[in-house]
Amino acid sequence: MELVEITFGILGRVALRIGGELQEKWGRPREHAILATLLLYPNRTVPIATLLEWVWSGERRGPQDPVSTLHTYATRLRRSLDRLSPRPLLSAANGGYLLEVDKSLIDYHQFRALIAQAREFSHQNEAVRARDCARQALALWRGRPLDDISSEPAEAWRTRVIQDEWLPANTTLLAALIAAGQFEDALVQLNELQIDYPDDVNLVKLRLSTLHGLSRSLELNAYYINMRQRFRRDADDQAMEHLRRHHDRLVSQTAENDQTLPAAPLLVPRQLPHDVPKFVGRRALIDALDVATVTADKEAGPSGIVIVDGMAGVGKTALVVHWGHRVRKHFPGGDLYVNLNGFSPHQKIPQSTVVDDFLLALGYPPDSGYSPRSKELLLSQLFAERRALVILDNARSTDHVQRLIPLLTNCLVVVTSRQRLTALSTATGARRIRVDPMTPVEGIELLSARLDLRHELAPDVQAHLADLCHGLPLIITILTDHVGDRRSAQLSTFVRNLTIRDLITEIGQDEDELHTATAFFMWSYQALAAPERRLFRLLGLHPGTDMSTETARVYDDRTPMETRRSLRILVGAHLLESPHAFDRFQFHDLIREFSLTCAEQDEPAEQRRAADLRIVSHYLATATAAHKTLYPGQPTAPGLSMESPVPGLTFADAEHAKAWFDQERMTAVAVVKYAADRGLHAHAWRLADMIATVFDRKGSYADSQQVRALAVSSAAAAGEREAEASSLAGLGMVLTVRGELVEAERALLAALRFAEETHHLRGQGSTLTLLGRLTMRRGDFAAAAALFDRCLRVNQQASDQEGLAWAHCLLGEALIGLDQHDEALVHLHQAQFHAQRIDERSVQATALLEIGSVYRDRDDYASAVAYSRQALDVISGAPFPDFAISIRVRLALAEITAHLAETDDAYEHARRAIEISQQTRNLTAEAQSWDVLGQLYYTCGELYDAATAWQRAAEIYAAVGPAVRAAEIRANLRRIQEGQTKVPYARTSSLVSKPALPDLGTTSDIADH
Repeated sequence: MELVEITFGILGRVALRIGGELQEKWGRPREHAILATLLLYPNRTVPIATLLEWVWSGERRGPQDPVSTLHTYATRLRRSLDRLSPRPLLSAANGGYLLEVDKSLIDYHQFRALIAQAREFSHQNEAVRARDCARQALALWRGRPLDDISSEPAEAWRTRVIQDEWLPANTTLLAALIAAGQFEDALVQLNELQIDYPDDVNLVKLRLSTLHGLSRSLELNAYYINMRQRFRRDADDQAMEHLRRHHDRLVSQTAENDQTLPAAPLLVPRQLPHDVPKFVGRRALIDALDVATVTADKEAGPSGIVIVDGMAGVGKTALVVHWGHRVRKHFPGGDLYVNLNGFSPHQKIPQSTVVDDFLLALGYPPDSGYSPRSKELLLSQLFAERRALVILDNARSTDHVQRLIPLLTNCLVVVTSRQRLTALSTATGARRIRVDPMTPVEGIELLSARLDLRHELAPDVQAHLADLCHGLPLIITILTDHVGDRRSAQLSTFVRNLTIRDLITEIGQDEDELHTATAFFMWSYQALAAPERRLFRLLGLHPGTDMSTETARVYDDRTPMETRRSLRILVGAHLLESPHAFDRFQFHDLIREFSLTCAEQDEPAEQRRAADLRIVSHYLATATAAHKTLYPGQPTAPGLSMESPVPGLTFADAEHAKAWFDQERMTAVAVVKYAADRGLHAHAWRLADMIATVFDRKGSYADSQQVRALAVSSAAAAGEREAEASSLAGLGMVLTVRGELVEAERALLAALRFAEETHHLRGQGSTLTLLGRLTMRRGDFAAAAALFDRCLRVNQQASDQEGLAWAHCLLGEALIGLDQHDEALVHLHQAQFHAQRIDERSVQATALLEIGSVYRDRDDYASAVAYSRQALDVISGAPFPDFAISIRVRLALAEITAHLAETDDAYEHARRAIEISQQTRNLTAEAQSWDVLGQLYYTCGELYDAATAWQRAAEIYAAVGPAVRAAEIRANLRRIQEGQTKVPYARTSSLVSKPALPDLGTTSDIADH
C-alpha cells in the first residue's frame, strides 16, 4: 500500500506534525487528551460524556460547567490544528465534538492497515513482503500509546491495544522472518520481546521454530521442557497442549529430514534396582517426590525434571529407588535407571553409553551405521511417544547430564547428585529436593531395623549409636554390618569406646577398604579443584560450630572474591552447609571430622600451626576492636608483637560491634579453649579478658566463669603474673555473683596479695571493691562498708575515676544496709557525679536505683518510682546495655508500681525481667524474676498463676541457689494447696542479688597499660 506521511500520532505521546516534524510538545495536557479521544474515533461525533470520562476520569472533581470548559479547550485546540496542512475541521455537533480528518494521517489507523496487508501477504506465502509491511507498521510506534494520558479509559485502551494488536503484530513479523529464513533476526526480536512476555505461548512456539530453523536442537528441547514445566505449574493445560503439538511437528520434521525409524517391538523397560528391604522414615521427602507424579487423572506421571541432592551417605539413591517402586505403575512407558558413577572409583558413564543402553532397553539395539546424533534423535522420538520414569543416579555435575536431558522430553527425569546442580536447575526450571540427614528418631528406627533381632540394646545405647552416625543412613548401614553377630556384651564395650574418628576411618575397613565412610567422602573431596580442597581441609581446623565469610578468608591466602567462590563451590558440593544465613557456614559433624583427617594427611604440620595462629590472632584482633568500640574509655590488655600481624574486623559503631559479639559469642569461647590447648596462652588470656566483659554485661555468668578460668590458667602458663592476678580478680567477681563465695574469696585474696606486693593501686582498688561486694553478699554490711571506704581512699590516690564512681556507689549500698540513709545518699550522689563525667551508664543506673531504694524505705514511692524510671532510661540508652542491672531495675519497678496500684506496669516489668534473664541465660536472675512475678500474682489474688510462677522459681533456685529460698517458696506452695490465704512476703531487694562490677577486676585494672 502507498504510505502517507503521518500528521497525528497517538502511538506514543500525542503528537502533531508541525513544521515538517512530529512534535510532542504542543498545547496543554487536557488538549492532548481531547485530541487523542477524537483521533480514536475520527469522523464520528464523540459525546461530551465520553470526552469528560477520557479527560477527567480518576480526578476528585470534574469541571463545574462541562460544556463551557470543553468549549474553551476546543477553541485552544483549533488554534493548534490551524497550524497543520491539510487542516482538519473540529466542530461541535449533536451534544459532542466531531473531528473530520483522513484516517490514513493517524499513525494508529495506518498501523492497523499495514498489519492487515502484512497478514494478507503471509496468506499468499509472500514472506518478504509480509516482513516489510510488518516492520513498517511497528516502526510507527514511538513508545507506549497515549503515554501522556493517565485516565482510566486511556489506561484500559492502552492495555488492550498492546495485548491485542501490538503483540500479535510482532508475531506476524516473527512468522514472516522465519518463513523468509531469517532465523537470526527472528531470535534477536524474540530475545527483546520475551523479556516482558516470557509466558506468551505464541512467542514460545515461535522461539521453538526459530531454534529448529537454526538446527539448535539441544537448546530447543531444553527450552521446551522448561516451558512445559512452567505451564504445568501454572495449571495452563491449553498452553501445554498447544506447545506439545507444535514440538511434535518439529520433531517429526527433524526425523523425516534425517532418516526413517526402523520398526521394532514396543518394549516396556523396568530397570529400577531392588527396593531397600528395610526402608524407614523420609515421609516428607517421599511426599515431595509424589508431587512430581500427581496428575488430574491420577494415571500417568508428568514430564519434567527433579534434582535430588544432598551430601555423601545421606541416602539419596535409596530414597529415589524406594519411591520409584511406589510410583512405577503411574508410568506406562516404563522406568529406566543408570548409575552415572559421578562420584565413584569407577570411570563416570558418558552420555553416549547412556543413549546406547536406553535404546537397547527400548528394543532398538545400537546400530554401528547410526551416527551419535542419529541415535540421540531416535531416542528423543521414542520418548516423545511414551511417559517413562528415568533416574539418572550419581551425576558428577550439570555438564554430566545437560546434553542428555533434552532427549527425554516426555519423561519424568530424576537426577541425584552430591552437587546442587544449580546450572541445570536454572537452565531447565527443574524442581530441587534436598535430602538432609535423618532425624534422631529416624536414625534410631533404621539402626533397630538393620540390627533386627540380633541384639537387644538398651534405648540409651541405641540413641548413642544413632547420635554418633549423625543421621547418615550410609554410616548406620556400615556400622550395623560391622557389628554383625557380636554378642551384646561385646557390643556394649564396643559402643563405649567408639569415637567419630573410628566411625569414619576404621569401621568397615576390615572387609573392604572402599566400604569405609572416609572412602565415600573422599570421592567428593577429590572431585574438588586444588584451591577448594585446601580451603575445605583448613576450615576443619576452625574450633567453632560455624564461621563467617571473613573467618574463612583468614584460612585462605587468596582474594575475597576467590574465597567466596570457593565457599559457594563447597556448599554446592554439600561439603559445607549454609542453613541459617548466606554468610555463615558450618560442617556436618562427620564431614568436619573427615576434613580434619584430610588436613592431617594433606596439610603439613607447620602449615596447620600457622593456620591455628592466624585464626586465634584474628579473633583476638576483632574482639579487641569490638571491645574498644563498645567501651571506648576502658583500657585493654597490651597487644602482642607479631612478625606478620593478622588483621581483625573493624566496626563502624557500637551496634555493629554488639552484633559481632552476639553472633560469635560461643565461637569466641571455643577459640579461647582452642588457643589454650595449642599453647597459645598469651592469646588465650587476652581474648578471654575481652569477651568476659561482654558476658558480664549480658548476665551470662556461666560463660564468663568458663573463660575467666581459662584466662587464669593460660596467664599462669605464659608466666604473666599481672595477667594471672587480674584474671583471678575477674574470676572471683563472677564466682561471687554465682554464689560460690568460698572459691570467690580465695581468688580475690590471691589477686589482692599480688596488687599489694607490687603496690599496684588500681589493682588494689578493684579487688577491694570485689571483696566488699562478696562481704555484702554474706550480709556483713559493716565489714563491707569498711572495705569500700578503704577502696575509696585507694582509688582517690590512683585518680581512678571509674573506681571512685563504683566505690561511692557500693559504699552507699552498704550504708543503706546499715540504715544510714542520709550518709548513703551523699555517696550515691557522688557516684552519679563521677559516673556522668566519664559516661559510665552502669554506675549511673545503679546509683539512681539505690537512691530510689532510700526513698522507698522512707515510703516516698513517688520519688522512688521517679528515680527507678530514670535508672531504666539511663541503662536502656547505653550502646551496650548492662542486662544484669536492667533486670534489677525492672524488678524494683515491679514492686514499686505494684505498691502504687499500677498493676499492669508491675506485671510488664516482671515479665520483661524474665525475658531478659532468659535471653542472657542468667538463671539466678530468672529465678528472682519468677519469684517476684509470683508475689505480684499472689498479691492480686491470682493463686494459680502465683503457684505456677513460684514453682518455676523454686526449680531454678534448687539448681543454682540459694537453696534456702527454694525451700521457702515450696513452703508457700504447700500453704496455697492447703487453702491458707497468707504466705510470708519477701521484698524484692532481699531477693535480687546485685551483680558484680563487670568493668572491675579485669586485666585492665591490674596491669597499668
